[in-house]
Amino acid sequence: MDTEKNNLLTPNQFTYLLLGFVVGTGFLKLPNQLVKSAGQDSWMCAIFALIYPLYVVLVSSYIINEHPKENILKINKKYFGDFFGNIVNFLFMLQFIITTVVIIAHTIIFSRVYIVSFLAPLKVGLITVLLVAYTSSKGISVLGKLNQLIFYMFIPVFLLSLTALKYGDILNIQPVFGGGVANILKTTPKTAYSYFGWECLLLLFPYVKETKSIKKAAFKAVGICGVVYVWVIFSTIYYLSIDITPKSYWSFIMVFTSINIPIINNFRYIFMFIWIVLSFRITANYYFAVTICINSFKKIDLKKIVLLILPIIIFLVYMLSDRMLRQKIEGFTYPASIIFNLSFITLVALLIKFKKKKNDN
Repeated sequence: MDTEKNNLLTPNQFTYLLLGFVVGTGFLKLPNQLVKSAGQDSWMCAIFALIYPLYVVLVSSYIINEHPKENILKINKKYFGDFFGNIVNFLFMLQFIITTVVIIAHTIIFSRVYIVSFLAPLKVGLITVLLVAYTSSKGISVLGKLNQLIFYMFIPVFLLSLTALKYGDILNIQPVFGGGVANILKTTPKTAYSYFGWECLLLLFPYVKETKSIKKAAFKAVGICGVVYVWVIFSTIYYLSIDITPKSYWSFIMVFTSINIPIINNFRYIFMFIWIVLSFRITANYYFAVTICINSFKKIDLKKIVLLILPIIIFLVYMLSDRMLRQKIEGFTYPASIIFNLSFITLVALLIKFKKKKNDN
C-alpha cells in the first residue's frame, strides 16, 4: 500500500471521503420509501438509524487504536488465519463490487432517459466505467480532493432547499408520532440500509496523515450525514405532505420546484446535476475500494488492478441491466451486508480485546 506522505489524506478530506461512500443518489428517493410505513414521522427513523453508523465508528475506532497501521484486510488474516481471513476479505470485497455495479447500472438508465437517449446502454456503461476507472487510478489523494470539492459544491444546493420552509405547511408533519411508534421502529432498520458504507473506515484509515484524528473525522462525517438525511426527509414531507411524496420517484427533487431563480427555469437541470455528480463520486470511491481488496489477495500495483477489473465490471453491469434481477440483488445485498459487517467487526473487536487481556495476564 502506497502511504507516502504526499499521498495521504488530511482529516477533512477523510471526512468527505467517508461521506462519499454513504451519501449517494439514493437519498433523493429516500422520503418516498419511508412515508409508506412511517408517515409524517419518517424523519425520526433517520435519527434512530444513526445507531448503526455510530456503532460501526465506535467499534472501528477501537480496532484502529489497537492496529493503527493495518487495515481490516490484514487484521482479518491475523486473527482468522490466511484461509478464513481471505474468505472474510472476499465477502467484504463482494459488497463493494455489487454496489459499484448497481450504481453504474442505475446511472446508465438515468443517462439514457434524461441525457443521452441516442446511445446504446452498453456504450453508456462503457463510457461510465472508463471515467470511473480513470479517476480511481489517480489514487486516494485525488479521490480525497474530489470528494471534498463535491461536498463544497453541494452546500449551496442544500441551502437552496431551505426555501421549502417558506412554501411548506407545518400541518404536513403533524401530529408528531401520528404514524405510530411501532411503525417508526419497524421502518428504522430499512432506513439503516441507506447508511450502508461506513465499513470503508476500516479499509481506508491507513491513508490518513494523523491517526489520532481518524475518530473525530469519522464522527464528523456521521454527524453531517445524519443532518443531510434528516433534512432531506423532513423538508420533503414538510413541502409535499405524505400524500404527494410517494407519488414522485425522486421526491426530494420536488422540493426544488419552490425555488424561483431566473437563470434556472427548470428544476430538472438541478436534478440531472445532482445525480451525475453524486453517482460519479460514489462509484469512483467504491471502485478504488475494490482495487485495495484485490491487492490484499495478490500484490499487484493498484493502477494495474484498475485495468484488470475493467472487463469484469463491464460484464457485471451488462448482467444487471435486467431490472428484476437488479432489484432482487439489491434487496438481498444491503441487509445481508449490514448483518455481515456488524457481526465480523464485532467479532474482530472481541478477539482483539481477548488477546490483549490474555497478554496482560
